[in-house]
Amino acid sequence: MTQRDPRLLDPGFLAFLRQQRCCVCRKHPPVQAAHIRIGLFAGAMKPHDKHATPLCQWCHLDSPMAQHKMNEAEFWKRHGLDPFAIAARFYAEYGGKGGAPKKRRTTIKPRLPKEKRAKIQSRGFGPQHRKFGQ
Repeated sequence: MTQRDPRLLDPGFLAFLRQQRCCVCRKHPPVQAAHIRIGLFAGAMKPHDKHATPLCQWCHLDSPMAQHKMNEAEFWKRHGLDPFAIAARFYAEYGGKGGAPKKRRTTIKPRLPKEKRAKIQSRGFGPQHRKFGQ
């Protein structure tokens, strides 16, 4: 996925994952759908939904050695698991079709005419409100 490719969403798959056992500690559902971010160097990028695995709250976020509290590659290596294989297996079991592109906002809300915009009162930081150095 490059920066220009739209993120593919599959909310049905994420709901399916939340009903599975944690793939690390085997805790019973409900669990969280944890996206695999290995290889995504842009911090704000989130992968396609088909690249997610089921993790309990402890393994995903809360443990001192949780997926989001340590290097993610180290997290999976420590548990001897291949997250991409796990995600692919669950996605095949779900029967997903790849998801739909995230909809981008294409319209911009028009601004109100100047006379209809609300006036914002000054906070009194202008030179006429200074008391020091007069």
